[in-house]
Amino acid sequence: MIKVNDNTVMVGATEFRSDMPKFMKMIHVNKVIVMKRGEPVAVFQNFKDYQEEEDWRDEFEDLVLGHIAKERDDASKDEDFISHDELVKELGLSE
Repeated sequence: MIKVNDNTVMVGATEFRSDMPKFMKMIHVNKVIVMKRGEPVAVFQNFKDYQEEEDWRDEFEDLVLGHIAKERDDASKDEDFISHDELVKELGLSE
């Protein structure tokens, strides 16, 4: 096991498998990166931290995509859009 920083450790897959209960306890305060042949294959962390990171990524993605959409809208002209009726006709849909 190698300590990467204050809250992350790297461990080989064999060591992880043979001492899983120890590493399952560690995930309450550490991320555990499992390595196989020198390559990372998995990250174990407690679910609360994982969920907070996912929420943060979702929020960031929404902000970035919103910014991109605003830039595109600001640069668009009326001719860049088609009406609902034209869209229905283009897609071969009937109302």
